[in-house]
Amino acid sequence: MKSRDSAADEGSSQTMAARKPRGLLQAVFDVLSWSPPRATTDVSKRTPPTERVSASGVPYQLIRCRRSSIGLVVSTKGLVIRAPKWSPIYEIDAAIAERKTWIEDALVRQRDKLSALTELREGGHILFRGKKLAIDLRQGLFDHVDLSERACVMTTQSGALDHSLLDRALFQVATDELPALAASMAAAANLPLNGIKLSKARTMWGSCTADGRVRLNFRLIQLPPALCFHVVAHELAHLVEFNHSRRFWAIVRQLDPESAKHRRAVNRYSVLLEL
Repeated sequence: MKSRDSAADEGSSQTMAARKPRGLLQAVFDVLSWSPPRATTDVSKRTPPTERVSASGVPYQLIRCRRSSIGLVVSTKGLVIRAPKWSPIYEIDAAIAERKTWIEDALVRQRDKLSALTELREGGHILFRGKKLAIDLRQGLFDHVDLSERACVMTTQSGALDHSLLDRALFQVATDELPALAASMAAAANLPLNGIKLSKARTMWGSCTADGRVRLNFRLIQLPPALCFHVVAHELAHLVEFNHSRRFWAIVRQLDPESAKHRRAVNRYSVLLEL
């Protein structure tokens, strides 16, 4: 059923159409009245974050986006503010000043959590399969990382620590092991797995699509094996239950009987995703 408003709109359109000139005048009218189509792309998605310092002296990264309120997120790398495009800077500064103590405390907690797991510096350590391995940094002719259960030996031409080189070594181990683990678990439980890919997401350990494809974060290889197994079980359960219902958790428990304990434990390692 058409509403009155829609009917009125149609009536107006019809009236305007009846008044348009015909023939050659019609073509001239069309040219003169033409206007370029509006862009449908969300411009905010292309707008890069800006680095700012609040009036109270807190550095932060500002991201303008579609939302109705100012959001604050504290990570190991600092404070991130997500704010509507129309929010003035003085309102953002006021929100930061109001929560300054909480922000500073949260920054310390996050960085302490990360340093307890991984310290990417000379003389530091890395987490690999749940174990802390000292980083043995050496200078040599070729860039290479020798990663094993007992040691992490990094050789670089400059003799300096290379974060990306270390990540590539972890990614290679994950490539060799995680897809095989997921495939064997899915086959044993007769789950409809259609594909596996690795990801470098900064917020999620894994994901599953409606067509049966699973993505696993390569940093899972840094977790204790039991927790890595739990995350894979979680994503595989989504292959048959695309939700977090009781049936979903029942499937997770079938795959991982200690899932409740492992689920809580995984949260302690979430800061690794920010590396």
